[in-house]
Amino acid sequence: MKRHALIVSLLALMTVAFASLAFADHKEDKKQEMKEMQMKAEQENIAGKVIRTHNIDGLRLTYRLIDMQARMKNMEGMEKMADKVASHHMMVDVKKIGGGMVDGAKVGFMFSSPDGKEHKAMAMSMKGGHGADVDMKQRGKYKVAVKIKAGDKTVKDEFTYFAE
Repeated sequence: MKRHALIVSLLALMTVAFASLAFADHKEDKKQEMKEMQMKAEQENIAGKVIRTHNIDGLRLTYRLIDMQARMKNMEGMEKMADKVASHHMMVDVKKIGGGMVDGAKVGFMFSSPDGKEHKAMAMSMKGGHGADVDMKQRGKYKVAVKIKAGDKTVKDEFTYFAE
């Protein structure tokens, strides 16, 4: 009887030990998963949220939107500046389909806000794309028209973006 109780106790102890190991391994997997999600969020905050990818006339256009006010509020010492900058920064990467970046392109944006007001912005060429500051504070549907001049080619693109 004592032997039987000893064996049952050992089996129970081993079961608890294995369950603890499995739980610890699961906990490490969750930690890694959380770390990866945080890194992805940080990368999105830096490069902006991809809101559209479109192929047109041999070019691949990738649009990214950066929430400048949220970024400024999260930067130490810049919190007070958040309301003094444009709400967003719109970027577009102009690439050849199956190739690299198109150098020397000129990009212009025209935005129609939910209240019908139109805003124009010339994009500035910067490493990795072309960007312009835009105010997208209003919740609702924005119409975005883009004109890109790359060499002797002129491309026009239009899309709708819903700001929340």
